[in-house]
Amino acid sequence: MDPEAIFLAGYALVLVAVAAGLASLGRRTADPWSSRVLVASRPPDEDLDGEADWPHSEVGAFHLGVSGVVLAAALLLTIVSVARHHRPLELMVQLAVLVLISLRIARTAAARRARGRSMRP
Repeated sequence: MDPEAIFLAGYALVLVAVAAGLASLGRRTADPWSSRVLVASRPPDEDLDGEADWPHSEVGAFHLGVSGVVLAAALLLTIVSVARHHRPLELMVQLAVLVLISLRIARTAAARRARGRSMRP
């Protein structure tokens, strides 16, 4: 196998892992009042409706967007690698990486659709 093909496949896999990590960060709550440190400083009579204010409510969408950019970079690297390296073993590895990227893209798209449905009134 060509070292360039190995490097590109490994780099694409690292990008997929980074995208998965960013997507998981997007699922965490970003409400500052849910922090254990800030709970003690909250006034007792404050009525919270459970909704985060503007910058905190968009954190999940931001992380999903950055995750999509990272997945697009991984997809581009892998497509260029498929165009450059045509040996059977290299093609099998690259196609396996393409399948992983495609599954991650589908999962990210599903998360964006679910997030969009939950944000509608």
